[in-house]
Amino acid sequence: MSHNHSHSDKLNKSTSARLLITMILNFLITIAEIIGGILSGSLSLISDALHNFSDGISVILSYIAIKLKLRKNSHQHTFGLKRA
Repeated sequence: MSHNHSHSDKLNKSTSARLLITMILNFLITIAEIIGGILSGSLSLISDALHNFSDGISVILSYIAIKLKLRKNSHQHTFGLKRA
């Protein structure tokens, strides 16, 4: 019984691409908010920038988990890293 993983692979690649775009946009917004907060003296903008930064870190962790999930099985990881 063979399995075709092409749909799953396409979904994972699509998800990875969307997470990459999300990371870039999130960090651009963070930088813009920091600059705007410094220029305007707005502590709320700076605190929101730090909140967005923490969101960006969580997106990075999700991206890493998806990349680990795509790795093949090995002697050490007999079921691969799908549970990442």
